[in-house]
Amino acid sequence: MMHTNNLFAVEIKAKAKTFRKIITYSIFMLVFLSFVYMVYWIGVMSDNMILDYSGYLFNPLAKFLFPFDDSLYIYRNTSVLLFCLVFPMMALYYVVDKIECRLLKENNDYFENLEKLKQKEEERKRLREFDIIKSYSICLSLNYKNSNIKDETKKHLNNTVFSKLKETLQVISKSISISINDVMVIYSSNFEGYDKIYSTLLKSLSKIQKILNDKYNIELIPSLTTDAYQNDDMINLSKIKKQHFEIQSFKMQNRALTSALFRKKYQHLNHNKFAGIPIGEYITTEKNSNNSYELNVVYKDLIKTLASL
Repeated sequence: MMHTNNLFAVEIKAKAKTFRKIITYSIFMLVFLSFVYMVYWIGVMSDNMILDYSGYLFNPLAKFLFPFDDSLYIYRNTSVLLFCLVFPMMALYYVVDKIECRLLKENNDYFENLEKLKQKEEERKRLREFDIIKSYSICLSLNYKNSNIKDETKKHLNNTVFSKLKETLQVISKSISISINDVMVIYSSNFEGYDKIYSTLLKSLSKIQKILNDKYNIELIPSLTTDAYQNDDMINLSKIKKQHFEIQSFKMQNRALTSALFRKKYQHLNHNKFAGIPIGEYITTEKNSNNSYELNVVYKDLIKTLASL
């Protein structure tokens, strides 16, 4: 039998148990009475006086079952009939069992279907949480270890590096937009193409890093942050830049990072390569800013990672 904990199931089990008790008691009574009537018939066949003293006890049931039989065989026939009634009672016991099982199963199926509908609704709600995450951005900023490099030179170097990266990335994907200023921002709604974009960006940075080291003895310090945006969010380049540098203020230069929102969407799409490992929540302490960032680190030492590519 199926076990359920709801009130209806408890009531069904209680009623079935009562019916089974009644049937079991009836079977024992039928067997007992059948035996008694058979013994009584044997007795009256051997001595008619037994009938004179006890007939009033046995006649009512016998006459009720066989109203047109006036012979002494009425007691034997009553015994046989009572014993035969045991088999329908046993069948009734089986029927009660089957009815109980069926009702419990239907009841259990009903609640299982309710639970499945509830789970489907929860799953739909869960999927909607991912569906509203529509786009992502990758923000890249560059710094240099050589302290004697002038700001104007840095600006020129940044522009050259960003332009080269933009040219490379736009060749491999038409689904991205790229903005160049103090930072380079790549943004797109195509999450499936993220791995290709990110891998190409890293490889291109690696090549540029080697050229700067070998030809100009300049050591590049790149920093990357990836974030995601919901469908009611507009890509705000100023905000992306501001948040990128706020994250850098947590001593996150030379790291590749992702936000919790991006990681949530990214892993939902069964991607893990650039999801990052959670490193906690960081909160800005400046007077005019009170932002918090739940971050994941993809590469802790981006310079070392690029050198190995």
